[in-house]
Amino acid sequence: MQKSIKTTKEYFELTEHNSRQILIFSIITIFWVVIFLELLLPLMHYFFSSFLKGVVYNKTGEVLQYSVEDSDTKAITSYLFSWAIDLNKGTSLVARYWFNPFLTLILQSTLFAFGISALITSILPRSVGYMHQKIEREIASLIDKIAFIKFGYHSENRHSEVIDDILHADLIHLQTYVDEFKMPLDDIKILHKAIKWDSSSLLYRIFHVNDGIRMYMRFYFTVRYNNTILGLVYMGAAVLIIIIGLRGLKFIPPTEPSLVLFALGLEFTLLIIYAIVMIYSRQEDEFTPEQATSHNEVLMLGKDFGSSKEIENLLRVFINKKSKSN
Repeated sequence: MQKSIKTTKEYFELTEHNSRQILIFSIITIFWVVIFLELLLPLMHYFFSSFLKGVVYNKTGEVLQYSVEDSDTKAITSYLFSWAIDLNKGTSLVARYWFNPFLTLILQSTLFAFGISALITSILPRSVGYMHQKIEREIASLIDKIAFIKFGYHSENRHSEVIDDILHADLIHLQTYVDEFKMPLDDIKILHKAIKWDSSSLLYRIFHVNDGIRMYMRFYFTVRYNNTILGLVYMGAAVLIIIIGLRGLKFIPPTEPSLVLFALGLEFTLLIIYAIVMIYSRQEDEFTPEQATSHNEVLMLGKDFGSSKEIENLLRVFINKKSKSN
């Protein structure tokens, strides 16, 4: 059984990452970026040659004409940065397009690499696991809040009691914690699964890694970065509109579609990130017990005393009488 977070001191220690965690996360990310590029480049070559019936020139250092008709201007091909593609070869519609595969695929490869790095570093021990430390930080933060709600004061000795209660509770007991902890049932279930995940063996953490990721995404990432990512989505759409507009005005040559494909890839990547954020976010109609109680109290006041305007008038009369009597 792995040691669980129990103290507030550990929470503050978990807010800072060590150099090993950052280095390992970076190495894993770069490794998977390279792997995805190695996988996607042949697939893209196959797409152009098989589906579009084109001829692809991507041998590094090969010198070709810039266009089929122009014999003066030359260009050099590169497997990673510059492909020449002839479409409709052998017909009167033959045309040569210059394509930058790195510019098109780097954003998607980086996104997938970040995702795999997050999964791997969640499973690794906290001392080297970048995401694992973030998950434990959010567990510690929420346990401290629950301990304060339950006992009325911050006490590191009470954290173990709260963790044990939640860890060994069944669904019926978790439902009783809704009013006691003033939290939605879904949040308590996520915390319960996260504590179980953090306290279990490596094999369990591998097969239930989403229980830990959901803890971090639900209580930190979606809360802090939801508006930021939505803003980036709009900015990506603006970039896409500008580039497509430039393409329509012929400022971007039709034989060089790399910039347009980059803009499409940028918007695709940002939309995928926003979709992930939405998956882990709270539902819009999800209220805490405190919110529900206050809302019911307002409704009861409205029924018992009339509209808000009538209540305001009654309060004004009461205040005036009190001031006159004084």
